[in-house]
Amino acid sequence: MTLLRHLVLIAVTFALSSFAAHAQTSRATFPSDFDRYVRYGIYDRGSSKEEAFALPDTIAIAKSGKALPVGTRLVLGIWTNSELTGYFVMEKGVDWGLEVADDKKTGDWHFQQFDINGQVSRGAIAERCESCHQGQASNDFMFTLDQMRAYIP
Repeated sequence: MTLLRHLVLIAVTFALSSFAAHAQTSRATFPSDFDRYVRYGIYDRGSSKEEAFALPDTIAIAKSGKALPVGTRLVLGIWTNSELTGYFVMEKGVDWGLEVADDKKTGDWHFQQFDINGQVSRGAIAERCESCHQGQASNDFMFTLDQMRAYIP
């Protein structure tokens, strides 16, 4: 193999591995204005409970029937044995779905787990979120859209 071909092969391999690593990175962030979010749903699951939160403006957009815009963040508080154990954030970005493999697409939504202090939880597996939410394409990949639309303050 010539030196040039060898260098090209190394460059292509590096580019592909960088793309693969980038594609697995979640861009979802914990909202700095979480104190403004309202709880629009509670889901009891035996010894665990989930609370769904969104900004009032997000709820108003959902109630209007319009698609939730880029920049939307939804937060799910996770409770186990009556103790808050963490949060999941679902965030929508511009063309965020372009970098995701077709079999893992959830529109332009990314998912991330956070601890109770809003710090990224490295033990989280966002792929689990993706696999479940893929079945909700008709609801903009959300399970709680109906509850958000039915929310009464």
